[in-house]
Amino acid sequence: MLVITQLIYLVGYALAADPVVKVLNGSYSGLHLPQFKQDLFLGMPFAQDTGEANRFRIPQSLNETWHGIRPAIQYGDACPDNEPDADAAYGMSENCLSINIVRPSECQGKLPVMFWIHGGSYQVGTSGLSYYNLTYIVQRSVEIGKPMIAASINYRKGGWGNMYSIEIQGSGNTNLALRDMRMGLAWVQENIAAFGGDEESVTIWGESAGSFAVGQLLMSYGGRTDGLFHRSIQESGSAATAWYNGSDWYQPIYQGIVDDAGCTDAIDTLECLRTVPYKELYPLLNQSRLVGAPGWYPTVDGDVIPNFPTTMLEEGRFAHIPHLYGSNSDEGTDNAPFGIDTDEDLETYLLKDTGFQFPPSAVSRILELYPDEPSEGVPINTGDRRFVKEGRQYKRVAAIVGDVFYHATRLNDARYYSKCSPTYIYRFNTRPYENDTSTYLAPAYKGVEHFSEVAFVFNNPESVGPWPEYRALSNDMSDM
Repeated sequence: MLVITQLIYLVGYALAADPVVKVLNGSYSGLHLPQFKQDLFLGMPFAQDTGEANRFRIPQSLNETWHGIRPAIQYGDACPDNEPDADAAYGMSENCLSINIVRPSECQGKLPVMFWIHGGSYQVGTSGLSYYNLTYIVQRSVEIGKPMIAASINYRKGGWGNMYSIEIQGSGNTNLALRDMRMGLAWVQENIAAFGGDEESVTIWGESAGSFAVGQLLMSYGGRTDGLFHRSIQESGSAATAWYNGSDWYQPIYQGIVDDAGCTDAIDTLECLRTVPYKELYPLLNQSRLVGAPGWYPTVDGDVIPNFPTTMLEEGRFAHIPHLYGSNSDEGTDNAPFGIDTDEDLETYLLKDTGFQFPPSAVSRILELYPDEPSEGVPINTGDRRFVKEGRQYKRVAAIVGDVFYHATRLNDARYYSKCSPTYIYRFNTRPYENDTSTYLAPAYKGVEHFSEVAFVFNNPESVGPWPEYRALSNDMSDM
């Protein structure tokens, strides 16, 4: 219903002459929103179709030009993932590398560009989701006298974007999700001036996996930006947060997919996978082999990611550009498992189920540093209350995983960033609005959970809540 409403909203208000922009390959017509005084250009490809011969291959530059004008009035297909009910409202296919541009229609000069990278744990998500609507934050930029252009992209996720094996490493087709993002940024460099944007003032900006990605882009090729971006914003996620499993972890999973796809005896199993019809391969990349495992994430390939992030930080091999970096007070409630009732339950979880493979000595030290004291747990500001339904030691495990995934990594990254460039950090501490609870707030056991700040940052009045103080905070967040 939200998607239908959004489409009616966009089309219904596009009453003025549709804007036309000529980019390097041809011309696009977009949508004009007179009530916002904005132009939208949606679903424009920034690279070739990633299917068939281009599957599991680095993104290929567009190789066509055209005469006439192509429409850019609907978000592009989401890249394949295992949540089509949520992500496929505008379609889902391998022909998915597209970019959206929202610009003020009455501002002159070269405007700075905000380049949004969506989250979804590198497994799900798409730029067309309603809570990533760029209209309100662009409107706010005009209201405060600092107009900007906003862009967002779709990139390959899960096995489609991060599959790894000895074969993939040998072929050089690693870390495709990050390569997609860099290709999108390259398209901005080539074309954003046609929209009124300043290619020398690009801020990369993301949340959750999008924030992981921002951190990884800062360290890609040893900190080489190639002029693609000039500032960064990270919301709830560090390059050091994600798992960096190598071929020992991924090779059996890759081989299982090869076997199931009928490619076992192929001389080149990767090339064989490129010939498998999409509808046959799709379930193989989303099957139970990865259930309970972290999933497909970027890997240390010696190329895009030359080394582990902690090492890169220590060596100063990251982009020395201004940073804004934050997280939410109760991030850990998003990852904390239910049913942790005893010390033994917690120890077993930390040893076997986090995906980080903590050694016993580290687990023992964690248990010492995080005692079973509810007043020190997460959500904070809930005193001695135990959320027994979620687990007698739920607050304890939430505090641990929140620090491991988000807070400790943020602070460590910022310490290194700040040695080389201006760095600002924040902690978001406002329990978000939810219209399906009796209090109109997120459940108490969730607190100020992961993703809580997104509605405030995007300045979306439908999601922030009805209270004046929440609207004011949203203005403050989007102004940053």
